[in-house]
Order: sequence, then C-alpha cells, then structure tokens
Amino acid sequence: MRTDLNRRQTLGLLASCLALPGVSRAQTTYPLADVHSHLGLIQKSIARADFLEQAQEARLGLMAWCVVPDGPWLRATPSGIEQRAEPGKGQLAFEFNRKIGDIKSYLQDKKIPFITTAADVDEAMSGKPYVVLSSEGADFLEGQLDDLSKAHAQGLRHLQLVHYIRSPIGDLQTIAPRFGGLTPLGQSLVAECNKLGILIDLAHSDPISVEQALEISKKPMIWSHGWVSMTQGRFDDRFGVLARRLAISNAKKITDKGGIIGLWSLGISEGGRALYPEYPIALDPNKRHKTYAEGIAKMVKELGADHVCFGTDIEGVGSNGVVNYYRELRLVANLLSDTGLSDSEIQKVCIGNYARVLKAAMSPT
Repeated sequence: MRTDLNRRQTLGLLASCLALPGVSRAQTTYPLADVHSHLGLIQKSIARADFLEQAQEARLGLMAWCVVPDGPWLRATPSGIEQRAEPGKGQLAFEFNRKIGDIKSYLQDKKIPFITTAADVDEAMSGKPYVVLSSEGADFLEGQLDDLSKAHAQGLRHLQLVHYIRSPIGDLQTIAPRFGGLTPLGQSLVAECNKLGILIDLAHSDPISVEQALEISKKPMIWSHGWVSMTQGRFDDRFGVLARRLAISNAKKITDKGGIIGLWSLGISEGGRALYPEYPIALDPNKRHKTYAEGIAKMVKELGADHVCFGTDIEGVGSNGVVNYYRELRLVANLLSDTGLSDSEIQKVCIGNYARVLKAAMSPT
C-alpha cells in the first residue's frame, strides 16, 4: 500500500479514521517521540522508509532509529526469535557500521538532522523532526570498549546493551543466564556510556543485569520496548512475548532512578489473548489503537506520568503491529485524553519524558 499521501488525502484519511468506533475526536498537538523504531530497516528497504513524510504527517519530533547488528544471525520460530548461527570475528562491527552508514546517507540525502546535542532535542520538542541514532545491542563492540567512542563520533546517542544473540555484555531475557548479570565488560560499558553521553537502554536485559546497571549508572536509563506485567518474564517461558515482559517491581526500580518505560505496539489476536490475561494490546481492528492507548494510561497510573513513553518497535513486531505508520501513533495519542490523562501527562508521554532522559544522558558527568 502506498504511504506517500498528499495533504488532502491525509486529512481525508484522518477524517475517516475519526468516524470509526473507538477513535477519539480529540486532537493532540504535541510532537511525538518514538523511542524504538526499525522503520525501513526490517520489513522494507531504507529507500522506502518515507521518514520525513510520516514525520510531517504525524508531527513526529524524535524517532530512535535502531539498527540491529545481530540481525543476520537471528531467525524467527513459532515461539519467538532465537540465534541461528555464530558471527565471525569482525562481522558484527561490519554490520553495525554498514547499517549506521546507510541511515546517515539517507538522512543526508533527505536533509534530515540527527541528534547530537541537547539543543537538538529542544528543537525536536518544538516539532522539527530529528532522528536519534540507536543500536539494538552493543555486541558490535566485540569486546573492545574503545570502539564505543568511535560509535559516539558517528552520532550514536542511544544504546541497548543486549539483544537476542549470546553477548559478552551480560545476560538477556530470552536465553538461560550465563554470567549472573552484567560481565565486567558490561559494567564498564554502562560507566563509559555515562561518560560519553549515550543513553543506556535496558530492554532485553535480565533482571540482575538491570539491577547492576542501576547501581552503576549516574544517569537515568530507559527500557524502550516490551510490556509491564505483575511477574517477570523468564528465559524458559513458552513464547518470546512472555519472556519479554518486565515485572512492575523491576520497572519501578528503573523509574525510581528517573528512567522511563516504553510500551511496544505488538498486538495479540482476540483468540490468542486468553493465553496472556495481563497483555494490554489487542490486534482487533476495531479497537487496536484504543487498547494501546489504554495500555499506556495503565502504565501512567502504575509508574507515574514522568516515566512512560511510546516504544512502538515498528517493523520489529512484524505484521502484528497495531501501529505500523506514524499517523496511527497520532491516533493513539489522540485517544489518550479519553483515558483520563491530563494534557500535561499526555505531553510527557508523547515527547517530554524521552526528551528529558535523552538530555540527561548527554549532559556532562
């Protein structure tokens, strides 16, 4: 389906969406931030990413554009994503540099800026679209912490410690623990990110790694995408969606240190939803945006308005995403007023919280 809509088509689409059951007529004008996106990197080619068109259509101010260095060594299974092979020496670093280079070339061609300073974040909060260069996993370092400064020089400002591949950084949520949390390299990585001004992303890290990172870091951190549950996910859960849940008790440990938690946009069909009674987002086409908004509102009530954000994981959740275009994220933002959130709370969720922790991460230690 084509997404390069002109203004008249866009207004017509929004009008038709507002006529659907369960879609709010309220209009939220705050710029949006997405703390975890793979737009044009997994399901499409980067040439078809249409970032600027989507950003202008939805008034997207900040998008963390996440490369996936371990992607070539992963595979999808009926129960979730797993490692399929072991990368050779230098391959992870090559993949990271290639993908970051592709994004930067795209941005230069389209004249789209990426975040390097706190002043850039302030401009994004006014509605000018900016990209935050991000990596899902620090495995591209291949045990060489010195290479982090090179990545920072390339523009990296948001770094997830681990992903799905077996990592020398520490233990992950989805495979059996090997280290008892972060390795010495992983602990040093947290401190070095603080020093350089890179926001640390704890998503996919196991609970012990999270606690250790919280002890080390002098700056607030983010859990960019996943979902919050009463209980913590386990590596031996039957499905990856269960393993990726974050216990509310652990979420509060992150927020107590000033951090924020993002809710992804993975929808579960009505038939499958019974398997996960706490799961917040339904794939039902008549209420998918509504359930995402309600999931965000529930997190605000549980964690506080200063600690919740959108982490859509666009393209990373495949065909089960309830938000696949940023105009849909705008519809979700519009629905937040129907959940009882105040204007100030909505502004924080939409962009204020991510802007705050990003600026804090980039501030001098």
